[in-house]
Amino acid sequence: MANLQRLLRQVLSYVRRNPEAANRHLRKAGENVKRRTGGKYDRHIDKALGGASKYLGKQGRRPGNGYPDGRDLRHRPGDPPKYRP
Repeated sequence: MANLQRLLRQVLSYVRRNPEAANRHLRKAGENVKRRTGGKYDRHIDKALGGASKYLGKQGRRPGNGYPDGRDLRHRPGDPPKYRP
């Protein structure tokens, strides 16, 4: 079980760093499954791919996690973060 959890953490880390590549791999996998099932489950596959793509899009926009060096791109370099009282 620990190996599975470690693998999941590694996959999520990859997705956060490379959301475009992860989305590309996801599309390729979906095309392969559609081809192997002969189009029988296309509707279900499309729905699953849409949900996964939406999740990947959210992962790519997470400030501080998905950007190189953990930078938060909401603020320009040199500008202090704005705090709300």
